[in-house]
Amino acid sequence: MKSFIVYNAQGKILRTGTCQNSTLQLQAQNGEFVMEGSADDVTQKVSMSGKSRRILNKTAEEIEADTPKLSEPKDKDRLALITNEQHQNLLNRITALENNQNGK
Repeated sequence: MKSFIVYNAQGKILRTGTCQNSTLQLQAQNGEFVMEGSADDVTQKVSMSGKSRRILNKTAEEIEADTPKLSEPKDKDRLALITNEQHQNLLNRITALENNQNGK
């Protein structure tokens, strides 16, 4: 068994794993490259100079740039906190509206 690293032309590690010795080259898809070894895709990258490939640690800025950002919910998606009294008042108003529509 061999440990492998699949990466792209920018050196970003796309996936890692293990495979049979004979299937190492099959791990890379179009536009991807594979090398033997192990790495952490969050904190490391592949450095490519000529034909030489090395695993380097990312800078703090690179790690932050690669980390997905959580977005703030839009106003329509925000939770609204109301009291039980306000909730009951809303239910009463809805009931009154339904009764008016039904001619009661």
